[in-house]
Amino acid sequence: MSTVLIGGFFLFVMMAVPIAFAMGLSIILAIWWQGTLPMTLMAQRTLVGADSYALLAIPFFILAGNLMNTGGITHRIIDLAMAMVGRFRGGLALTSVMAAMIFSGLSGSAAADASALGKVLIPAMKRQGYSPGFAAALMASACVNGPIIPPSIPLVIYGLSAGKGVSIIALFIGGIVPGVLLGLALMVAAYWISVRRNYPTTRRVPLRELPALALPAIPALLMPVIILFGVVGGVVTVTESATVAVLYALLVGFFVYRQLKVSDLWPILVQTALDTALVMFIIALSAGFGWLLAVSGLTRALADAIAAVSTNPLIILMLINVLLLVIGIFMEPLPAMLILIPVLVPVVSAVGIDLVHFGLVMVFNLCLGLLTPPVGILLYICANFAGIKLEEEVKELGPFFAAGVAVLVIITALPETVLWLPRLLLTP
Repeated sequence: MSTVLIGGFFLFVMMAVPIAFAMGLSIILAIWWQGTLPMTLMAQRTLVGADSYALLAIPFFILAGNLMNTGGITHRIIDLAMAMVGRFRGGLALTSVMAAMIFSGLSGSAAADASALGKVLIPAMKRQGYSPGFAAALMASACVNGPIIPPSIPLVIYGLSAGKGVSIIALFIGGIVPGVLLGLALMVAAYWISVRRNYPTTRRVPLRELPALALPAIPALLMPVIILFGVVGGVVTVTESATVAVLYALLVGFFVYRQLKVSDLWPILVQTALDTALVMFIIALSAGFGWLLAVSGLTRALADAIAAVSTNPLIILMLINVLLLVIGIFMEPLPAMLILIPVLVPVVSAVGIDLVHFGLVMVFNLCLGLLTPPVGILLYICANFAGIKLEEEVKELGPFFAAGVAVLVIITALPETVLWLPRLLLTP
């Protein structure tokens, strides 16, 4: 049954069937092949997959991100980042990475970051003489941080799917250090290329003026702080924190920045509904897919096969990393996670790998797949803003993708890069 299920899924994907429908059709095919399970099982498991109070965090985080994107924070964040790093060679390139790091704490979505920042920063880099391919590749790579630095929709989904008491707030806090490491690695790569190509500095802001430039960005920067401290302090749950984020985004947009209008709300709500429907449809169908994988015995067989290779946690994680990097070429992070979590969590649990550590490794790895064609959505978004063909962008991608893989190796080999901050903040 597992062969029919997985084989059917990849067959439908190769036929250009959308991921969610490919999962649904492969479920029907596997149930029909198995012969004894009722076809109504698909509807039952689909409803079970979507029937979770904790999943309410997803539409609220999406809505908060859309409100903040429309509410006037983009230029304030860019101005702050430019004031901090614009003095260095390749200042606008460094600004793009830093702005993406800050923006990641607001949206939780790589595509949202690329859309909001790319349309401003990529044309600006082109005007200053940066290669269009370089500008697009750098912006795409920087926006990988969207789902890593909290809040993060993929980390919410991992926490719910992995079960076994995996703390979503521990996942959120655990994403901070990997996100900062990725930002620093990308800035080093961008600076190195900028020096070699003699890209310009942007402007040298006196240090005494930094507080004045930081002041307008403070309301935006407080949002992730409020979310994290609210949950860590036990004031709100993760789901409730998402509603707090929405209320805060409304207050900032209407009364602080005053760029959010009542007429903006309907388009924002419509876009949020569309984004939520897409995510929830995939989640619902993946529940049946994962259940059939478990029933088929594939998870146990895979665990036994990996255990036969090695019982060393690091070797197992490295093997899984190779698998995920390959899968990320062909699948978006969300469906890949929902299909693979039921398969891989028993494997890593059996050898004592911390599930918070594994969650960050998995999400980080699959988000690097957003930079690899043919599925790499960030490449398409940024190439569009740069007005170039995908091939031109991919030629410039190498140093930035290598920086991402280097950080992946670091957080895989050194679990404390992920775990020390959650232990520090969450240990009573």
